[in-house]
Amino acid sequence: MKYTIRGWAGYYQELSIDEVRFNNLKQARICLSAALAIEEKYELLISNYLDLEKECLNVASDYMIRRSTDYSGFFDIRLAFNRRVVNLLTSTKLYIDQIQQHVKSCFPDRSDIGGNVKALFSSEYDSFFEYRFMEALRNYVQHRGLAVHSTSLGSKWTSQEADAELEFKPRLFTHKTEVDGDKAFKKQVLKDMAEKVDLLYAVRVYVGSISKIHCEIRDLVASVSEDSRHQILEAINEYEVINGEKPVGLNAISSIPKEPVDETIEKFPVLLEWDDIRLDLIKKNKSLANLSKRYVSNSAYNKA
Repeated sequence: MKYTIRGWAGYYQELSIDEVRFNNLKQARICLSAALAIEEKYELLISNYLDLEKECLNVASDYMIRRSTDYSGFFDIRLAFNRRVVNLLTSTKLYIDQIQQHVKSCFPDRSDIGGNVKALFSSEYDSFFEYRFMEALRNYVQHRGLAVHSTSLGSKWTSQEADAELEFKPRLFTHKTEVDGDKAFKKQVLKDMAEKVDLLYAVRVYVGSISKIHCEIRDLVASVSEDSRHQILEAINEYEVINGEKPVGLNAISSIPKEPVDETIEKFPVLLEWDDIRLDLIKKNKSLANLSKRYVSNSAYNKA
């Protein structure tokens, strides 16, 4: 068997490598692909969470100006919030179900790594009612009903002072009476529920917990991802030295020598542009510590 690195389109020089290096490069690509998938699924989750928060701000702004209180208007608002929550819960399901496999792909020789990842989720599940509630609600939404059972739109003055502002805020609720009829709903979670659960607060705690888990997973795969990137970069640099310029479509190839051309058995790209996206996503999505205590305000009153 012959192992080489060379450009795929047109005539290019060949860089000979051995089987060990070929397999190491293949695993490096698998690792970086998995690390990118981890960041992509987290980005999907965070984007859906942002959509929910933005929907809240849109509804509050609309109510501040128009003060619409008709039944059809409230129905449309509840439907819009349910759409956002369903999208968020779907993306959390995708993230949680697939994350272990992606991490395992980065550590093919570690049989314990899946259990380590599972323990991160279990810790947050045990620590926060809101996390347990959102997990139970996700199952309910998948099989039984919707998440947002009522909404409220209200306003209040921030203080009694002359510089007080009139604040508008939407609230979303899940009703205990609605989920009580689902025999599959976790009994302990149901027991711990108030009659109405503030859904936006629960979402913030839940997403904050997933953010914490994600940052721990990111740290877990950081070293092996960096090593994988270095292996591929080293191969690219070596090839550029013999080729004299940056190649187009660089591939690692295993082949059987034949005339007039070798028979290709396996090939995969050797490049890093796609991994740059992973690094961009890491920079973009920082830790969301204390998310449940954060909120956005567009207050315009100058109190200085």
